[in-house]
Amino acid sequence: MWKRLFSAFALIAYGALLIKFVVFKAIPIIHIGHLKFKFSGPHTGSANFVPFKTIRPFLSGRGNHLIAIVNLAGNIIPFVPIGFLVPFIYRKMTWQKSLALAVGVGLAMEGMEVVFRVGIFDVDDILLNAIGVMIGYWIFVLFVQRMRPHLRSS
Repeated sequence: MWKRLFSAFALIAYGALLIKFVVFKAIPIIHIGHLKFKFSGPHTGSANFVPFKTIRPFLSGRGNHLIAIVNLAGNIIPFVPIGFLVPFIYRKMTWQKSLALAVGVGLAMEGMEVVFRVGIFDVDDILLNAIGVMIGYWIFVLFVQRMRPHLRSS
């Protein structure tokens, strides 16, 4: 009971932070004297509905490797805790349900970016977000498998 309640609060808090940092990205500006350096901001351009269109250059090794790593990891790693926490709350989670959750979370994030006009829709972001949720789910599955022998012996 407490584990589920704690997991629910942790998921809500993490979800709020994730929305803050993924949807409503902080736009850091560094001032050095009279110079201003802006490192990010709302993206403009057309939506991407073609899978792998924006990440194909990153996956093939073309372009700047640092930007590729930041983009890929930045769209995967923040979503891992969702896949890990949800099975603590919803005990009947399967990999199929987790996959549906993963796509739903990615769609929700991209939808918020469009609705609030703080970004553009990119199907590749949904794919990467979903991969992050699924990695979290599989980490949960491995965690449970490793803990079962310890719980039985107690």
